[in-house]
Amino acid sequence: MWRWNNGLPIASPIEKRLMNRLPDPKTLFQDVDTTKPVIVAVSGGSDSVALLLLAAAWARHNEVELQVATVDHGLRPEAAAEAAFVASLSEALDVSHVTLAWDGIKPGSGVPEAARGARYRLLEEFAPDIGANTVLAGHTANDQAETLAMRLEREGDDSSGRGLSGMATVTLLPQGTRLVRPLLKLTRNELRSYLRDHNQSWIEDPSNSDEAYERVRVRRMLENNPEQVYRLCRFADVMARLRRVQAKEAARVLADNLKVDSGPVYTLTVDDLSRETPQVLTLALQNVIAIAGGGEHLVSAKSVRPVLEFLTTNKETKKESGDNKKIERTTLGNVVIERRSDVLRIYREARNLPAILLGPGDDAIWDGRLQIENGTASAIFCGPLDLEQIQEAEFKLGGKLPVSPRVALRSMPYLRGEDHDVLLPFMRGFVSPNGIRLRLCVRALEHYCPEFDFALLEWLVTFREHSGLTPVSDQKPR
Repeated sequence: MWRWNNGLPIASPIEKRLMNRLPDPKTLFQDVDTTKPVIVAVSGGSDSVALLLLAAAWARHNEVELQVATVDHGLRPEAAAEAAFVASLSEALDVSHVTLAWDGIKPGSGVPEAARGARYRLLEEFAPDIGANTVLAGHTANDQAETLAMRLEREGDDSSGRGLSGMATVTLLPQGTRLVRPLLKLTRNELRSYLRDHNQSWIEDPSNSDEAYERVRVRRMLENNPEQVYRLCRFADVMARLRRVQAKEAARVLADNLKVDSGPVYTLTVDDLSRETPQVLTLALQNVIAIAGGGEHLVSAKSVRPVLEFLTTNKETKKESGDNKKIERTTLGNVVIERRSDVLRIYREARNLPAILLGPGDDAIWDGRLQIENGTASAIFCGPLDLEQIQEAEFKLGGKLPVSPRVALRSMPYLRGEDHDVLLPFMRGFVSPNGIRLRLCVRALEHYCPEFDFALLEWLVTFREHSGLTPVSDQKPR
């Protein structure tokens, strides 16, 4: 059962002292691109309704085109009425409104996470329809504190602590749309007091009272402790600054040291890495493993420790034993990592490699590593090289494919269409035929990338441009 709510008691004196007044809208929306339409995600709850009122006032003053979007997750019968409430409010503010529906079968578990993913996917799919590249979301300081409290509970010895930076004000969604959270420094009580002052109602979602959800239990714990909310948010700010510094340092290490050859085979010179701190080196290696292995997330910091041991092995001891050419090898995150002499090589394991068929106009990501857009009039197949394709390619080349180690050939993709021979996009100097767009993809870094990691993202753009692999524009196909 849902109910309309016209306000809560005014924020406590402690909360007023800590977070006095709503900032100037110019400050609130300083991270928003005003040259294109802006989507405001509004569910009907107090936070998003306050965001809509503030954004509408700001947009009128700055001549920005707003578009309100409500996502109906299809999980509760009340959702249609809630969307109608938001539509009515949008009409009163003279702002366009659209309802986006999450159709299909819903998962039996992990519903909040799945719903969140569906919400951002629907918003990002809608964005190009109106020429928007920004979505505003109403997350508050309370949401930030709740997020930190839950992550602190899960932190273990194998964690790098990066998640303790909390939510970022700006995050890039998978297709490059900017998700902006202007209200992260404001409390929920503060926003509800603002709504009450403007005689504006909102809707209480009954799931916000369901203690079956971890976030609701944490919210109950924090709702009468504004000092704790403030401390958690301050802690997130400190950890965010640390994460930015580490990302910049890791980006520097990768820019200075990482090389790539056909395969792709990524190489690092061990001596060049010996001067780096373990934390920065760990983050750099996590990103190389993500690039080579196509993983959706970075591997854990703890799992990288054996690789660090490769890098700290006493070289003089090896020389004395006559073992300086010994190959040390491990696997992690779908990649093979091997050290031979003073070179670390990282490449995709030849297992669990998919095969996909793309019809005309389709686009897909193969193995988390290669984004393919088929702009031709015929279907395209993409799969891992087998012995037959290797022999065919080498026969036409008139020699061996220049991939070292040779085993890396077995994890290389090949493309074939009705009008094409075997195409090898991860060979240096490859030129994509007309109508086929290819792009080196790194999901762990590019999908939901927070501003804390933008230095790494900037490095990736430069690396991709100069890698000689899949040489196309860095703009993702939509």
